[in-house]
Amino acid sequence: MSIVNVVVTCTKEKRYSVAEECQLRNVPGDSLRARLKDWQSRLNRNWRDRVVVRELYAGDHWANVRSFGSSFFDIDIWVCSAGYGLIRFDDSIAPYDATFSGNQPDSVSAGLADDERSAAAKQWWETTSRWKAHFKDRPRSLAALMAMHPNRSTLIVASDTYLRAIVDDVREGVAHLRDPDQLAIVCSGAKSLDGLDGNLVPCDARMQAVTGGARRSLNTRLANKILRESRHPPRASTLAVRYRKLLKQQPELEKYDRKPLTDDQVRHFIRQKLRSDESLRHTPLLRLLRDENKACEQKRFASLFNEVTEELNG
Repeated sequence: MSIVNVVVTCTKEKRYSVAEECQLRNVPGDSLRARLKDWQSRLNRNWRDRVVVRELYAGDHWANVRSFGSSFFDIDIWVCSAGYGLIRFDDSIAPYDATFSGNQPDSVSAGLADDERSAAAKQWWETTSRWKAHFKDRPRSLAALMAMHPNRSTLIVASDTYLRAIVDDVREGVAHLRDPDQLAIVCSGAKSLDGLDGNLVPCDARMQAVTGGARRSLNTRLANKILRESRHPPRASTLAVRYRKLLKQQPELEKYDRKPLTDDQVRHFIRQKLRSDESLRHTPLLRLLRDENKACEQKRFASLFNEVTEELNG
């Protein structure tokens, strides 16, 4: 039976407690490389706490990943982890908190300006991909994974933030495949990707009507649909035809002409409002922001709200 490599991302939600020294927010460093070296030492010291990857993560995103299946081919699941790099479903790792999302305290780019974060995330991923750790017989990069299995189809399921961090690795990897069409990428809302446009599966918020569930787990829900409905290992061109047609059959989304804000602009808005009324909570505050015709995703706003309230409360 054929095997398909499915690559997903890690998630902030964990089923196990995380030691303070394994939270990236607690790792200082004058440079990204120095910080990463210290980080890796901390993870190594906590080897006694290791759990199987499949059991570590929690939440809707991970529940969908755990339910991936197919009657027509086998599936080998890999995870792009901001803490460990590329790991497999059955690897064992210490619980940790690290992310490529720039609006989180455990972000690899925490403290950097918005225009520096993309390069920092790419550098972090590239450096982590060279860390052998205890994964002696595992490919540590997506390029190495695709080079090891050039005849397999590869399905990458990732948010735009994670995809931008790993894109150079993906681009290097697709060159190793027997046919570039063997690579398909599910990333809701992505219209282009640095030379990999032909590998993107058409998907945006309209697909929610097809997959059901929350928008934040749309990528993994669509991936599950692809895997369960495909009679052959997925190919980008086939999926493009199928899902472009399916998208056209869905009703158009209501459009809001709101101005997107940077993290710093959102923080400034929250500080101003809380100084006027400290009883405000994040949901009504987000509504106020949107009433001013400004845009911020709900999860991102909640994270920035918590960050600002901690700052104001000392």
